[in-house]
Amino acid sequence: MTDEEAITAVVARAYDALEFEPGSEPDWALFDSAFTPEAILALRVFPEDPQISILGLREYAESQMRNDLGAQGYSETPGDGTTQIYGDVAVVHQPFTMNFADRSVDAVDVFSLVRTAGAWRVVAVISDTLGRA
Repeated sequence: MTDEEAITAVVARAYDALEFEPGSEPDWALFDSAFTPEAILALRVFPEDPQISILGLREYAESQMRNDLGAQGYSETPGDGTTQIYGDVAVVHQPFTMNFADRSVDAVDVFSLVRTAGAWRVVAVISDTLGRA
């Protein structure tokens, strides 16, 4: 597997883990496996959030499930992204769609990854919804 394929697989794992049916929740163990334990997520968890939140993995899991999301289900659909690799670090710009039960919202994630212990893992994600004023 090339570095780009490995990075693409790690990012896809994070998106796949967040998909869940109503009455369930994301596969948090699968989600966490894409990240280093000390990873930082700086993002607008819900489109209506007034500001970006800076969270660790646990705080993100708690914040993601507010607004009764567990009863509604959720998924994210990645679009065509770009990957840049510089030795043992990489950056992925990934447009995606947030799929709620009642609406879809376009957004972008910027993943920072490192090769550590022979594997690529996410150390940080910055993200925001698109089309904000």
